[in-house]
Amino acid sequence: MKKSIVFLVIVGVLLFSTAVFAESPLVLWQFFGVGSETDTVDTATTEPNTFYAIMRAAIQESGMSVNTVQVDWGQYYTILNQSLASKKAGDIDIMHIQYLLPYAKAGLVANLSNLEKETGIYLDKIIQPQLLESVTYNGDIYAVNWDVHAFLWHINKVEFAKAGLLDKDGNPIIPTTAQEFINAAEKYKEVTGQPFVYSDNGESTPWEFYAWLLQNGGEFLSDDGWKAGFNSKAGVDVLDFMTYLTTHELANFSMTVADESSALLNGKVASIFQGTWMVNQYASTSTPELDLYVTAVPTLYHVGPAKIWANAHSFVIPAYLPLQKQVEAYKFLVAMLKYNSYWGNTGHIPTAQLSQDQLNHFLSLNGEGVRNYYEEVSKEGAILAQPFAGNPWAVILPYLQKAFLGEATPQSALDEAADALNRFISQQ
Repeated sequence: MKKSIVFLVIVGVLLFSTAVFAESPLVLWQFFGVGSETDTVDTATTEPNTFYAIMRAAIQESGMSVNTVQVDWGQYYTILNQSLASKKAGDIDIMHIQYLLPYAKAGLVANLSNLEKETGIYLDKIIQPQLLESVTYNGDIYAVNWDVHAFLWHINKVEFAKAGLLDKDGNPIIPTTAQEFINAAEKYKEVTGQPFVYSDNGESTPWEFYAWLLQNGGEFLSDDGWKAGFNSKAGVDVLDFMTYLTTHELANFSMTVADESSALLNGKVASIFQGTWMVNQYASTSTPELDLYVTAVPTLYHVGPAKIWANAHSFVIPAYLPLQKQVEAYKFLVAMLKYNSYWGNTGHIPTAQLSQDQLNHFLSLNGEGVRNYYEEVSKEGAILAQPFAGNPWAVILPYLQKAFLGEATPQSALDEAADALNRFISQQ
């Protein structure tokens, strides 16, 4: 009799615990910022407003309770790593695909292929199947793709026209070699007295270097990703070109995002290198000084493939969560994917399988001159597959800047950058 009573008490406690657990809301971590509480998926355009609108739509669709937590972008991966180690991360966590592999290898994030079998909901029926390769390790899926984004060339056609840099159809003449780029820049500066291109002093300068390095037949990492590979002749040629632009005041790779954006919108520079995430903001800003055209970072070298820097946002589920919580988190991500096409409002490229109407909507969001980049990024985007944790772009940036400032030759700057990155990798 006592055993029966004890058994019933245990069962009652388990049922109570399960009920309480099921009622606790999911927690989703993101770094886009805090969005509007009133915008809808049809009206939102900025990253935070669009993301919060999608969250509200997915919550209503799923009937689930989800708390969205904004985590500081600058410290995000430090906070995530500490929280995964202490089992206090969000139930769903945003992650750049470039950084996913070490987390999957270490067993820190859930195997979603198992959750597919558990739920009968398969991602290749929802997400464009070729994109799943980037979140797959040893045949299993470890993240839900959310977008593809890349670094682009935002061109002001009003400024290009001043130097005769438009074709007969009124579109920019895109240079096909480094020398053609220099010639266009010098022609524009001669006419206007202004720089030809700006880029910000964050990670974007290494992203431009990375694109042209790959185009020139170089490799950013060697030894299966465990060693710097960019301090080669291919890399030196690229940095020499970039240094020429800066020392001749044809370019400035040390701008703030705010300053370069203002210069583009107000006709103080012909073009800027900036990401997909700024496309909608620029395109929706109507000024007499701006006629926007957006294309991929140009292919200036033809030794290697035509590639540009790309990355992608995805969502992961911590592996330490109980199976029931993992399933809940997975089902909510599936609900979010129903509204993934609206993420295109921000300029990012959605990953869901789009209907023709959805694709046409995305392509028409920002005007005729802006739709070119979708196909270019789809074909040319190259996500760095790194086996180590951490941000390599931030490591090499100071050394690229030394070359621009004349404090080091391109070769010595890249050698220093490679040594710094190798030390960084060895510490991971």
